[in-house]
Amino acid sequence: MYPGFTHPADTGDPVIGQMLSTLLLRSHLMAPGTLADHLAEAARPLGVSEARIYLADLQQHRLRPMPDGSGSGAEPLDIESTTAGRAFQTVTIQSAEIEHVAGQDGPFRLWVPLLEGVERLGVLELCFTRDGGEASTRLLDDVSGKISAATLERCRILASLTGLLIASKGTYSDIYTEIQRSRAMALQAEMVWAFMAPRTFATSRVQLACALEPAYEVGGDAFDHSLIGDRFHVSLFDSVGHDLTAGLISSVAMASCRTTRRTGGGLTDIAVRADEAIANEFGASRFATALLCDLDIASGEFAWLPCGHPPPLLIRGDKVEELTRPPCLPLGLAEIDADLAARGGTIGGGTIGGGSSGDGYSGAPVAGYTEQLQAGDRLLLYTDGVIEGRDDDGRQFSTARLSDFVIRRSAEGMAAPEILRSLNRAVLDHQRGRLSDDATVILVEWMPKRSGDRLTLQTMRT
Repeated sequence: MYPGFTHPADTGDPVIGQMLSTLLLRSHLMAPGTLADHLAEAARPLGVSEARIYLADLQQHRLRPMPDGSGSGAEPLDIESTTAGRAFQTVTIQSAEIEHVAGQDGPFRLWVPLLEGVERLGVLELCFTRDGGEASTRLLDDVSGKISAATLERCRILASLTGLLIASKGTYSDIYTEIQRSRAMALQAEMVWAFMAPRTFATSRVQLACALEPAYEVGGDAFDHSLIGDRFHVSLFDSVGHDLTAGLISSVAMASCRTTRRTGGGLTDIAVRADEAIANEFGASRFATALLCDLDIASGEFAWLPCGHPPPLLIRGDKVEELTRPPCLPLGLAEIDADLAARGGTIGGGTIGGGSSGDGYSGAPVAGYTEQLQAGDRLLLYTDGVIEGRDDDGRQFSTARLSDFVIRRSAEGMAAPEILRSLNRAVLDHQRGRLSDDATVILVEWMPKRSGDRLTLQTMRT
């Protein structure tokens, strides 16, 4: 599902050594905005005549060029309809001939996926000139005359280092963030995005992908994930409202979750402390639903605690099971409900760890619920904005359509990040691009026996 994550075939390649040492030694004092220029210079031993970095925009609709020192401009590229976009979608190296004089071996370009871990950042455009020189000769296989495996390996390694440098330099500069944005971001969205974990994560045993819309106005939805040993924690929050306060509630929920998790707390500890933090800070009028999950990636035991949130969907092959269990109250309401209960009333929910009520909240058990996964099982977590969104005829997107979309795209061999990128577009199209609520989806797959594949080359002509 995630190609290209094996060790290089020839770690003693002198061309690779020269290329990487040049970039690494310069990286310590490299200004973030000069990366493209340093990259082009370092890649010359590879036979590269020109290099350009493209970063995917926040919604992953277009690839936006990073400026270089030449001042020459480049246009953004559509992810759905270009060779570069296909490299991004499929995480495979793509090749394209550049226009040249008929009957002569002309220049060509490679589009190489840019990754940080397994997070797709964009693509690296590398242009090569077949001029008969030593570097040019090394590009092609002696027998087939096609681009050699060594060339592809060198490009893959160069792109891997470039992705790491982008991630490193991006922590103290806004330049990459500016490139990734096509318009201004709302204040609450700025805050929530700053707190959230990366949208993609994978090891040899588990993979996760997240998608969230509206990307520039989101405020109530947020997600988090972390792997500590064999414990893979995933949490999804949906705060009431769509304003700055909603963003603050989600941020407090995430911060509380992390603080508790990092001191050894389990799901119930996380819920109790987040409930207290939200109630103490925002009072009786604001709350957040949450789905708190732990997956043991060694055994496949999945534990979850629903706090007024839609249940997870378990996808096993082409079958779907909604893991519906009695939830506890949304975060921020437990103490209020306890006070009402002491006076003989209720707001219709049970407290975390037990209790009963009359509106579907019977109170989850102290440790939440558990389900034993099988190899290849997928878990789909979502907020109600995904399934409740309506089209012009009033039809909801629905859990059935959501699960069917994932199953069909998986059957086509699509990787989890690309499934959710496509799902984002489907959810937006369903409501003609105007969402009535935040819509977030998380897809988790347990794959204890799967090993990574290598990057492949698919030749395509412009």
